[in-house]
Amino acid sequence: MNKILKHENDSSLAKIAEDIMKNPNNLPRPQKDLPVSLMQALEKRRSIRKWSDTSVSEQELSNLLWAACGITKKKQGRTKSKRTAPSACNSQAIRVYVLHEKGVFLYNEETHGLIEIANDDVRQYIGTQKMMKSAPLGLVFVADVSRMTSPFLRREEARQFSAWVDTGYISQNVYLYCAAANMGTVVLSLVDREKLHGLMHLQAHEKIVLTQVVGHLV
Repeated sequence: MNKILKHENDSSLAKIAEDIMKNPNNLPRPQKDLPVSLMQALEKRRSIRKWSDTSVSEQELSNLLWAACGITKKKQGRTKSKRTAPSACNSQAIRVYVLHEKGVFLYNEETHGLIEIANDDVRQYIGTQKMMKSAPLGLVFVADVSRMTSPFLRREEARQFSAWVDTGYISQNVYLYCAAANMGTVVLSLVDREKLHGLMHLQAHEKIVLTQVVGHLV
């Protein structure tokens, strides 16, 4: 993962944006011509709990993240970009973090790149089940409440509901890509969120919703 962007613990959003502009597009272009059809991917979709030792390549990671919530139409003026997954009031509040042997990274949809959050391997905290700690790649879906600015999302109940539903859309996209790419994945709800929250250097307005592990089939 060359040219990973560095995100210091005390960086402001403005500093992050500045870093992104200096180092755009550090992931390969996603491949959108997989031979498996949507209906075939739906038929193959499974929750898989065993993986081989093969690492997920940069190209596979690029494909996976774009499928999860990548941009399909860039923003124009005041109109936000369009993505592979819908979101409540187009808040686009769910951020996807990648837990990798090289560290913790935030997927930046606008540049289709990664921002380095930490260089520690924290995959063992992806879930409480021991078998899940062997997965080569972990995804953490985080709700950024500060993005939920619509009047329809003022109530805490509405914010929680939209966070869970929007995460479900993204997670299913991951399932379908994995089915199409002959990879395995499963969603985890048993997570020590407080521990992982600290290891990922998240802020108070950022809430962990779910985690998901990905790997090659045995």
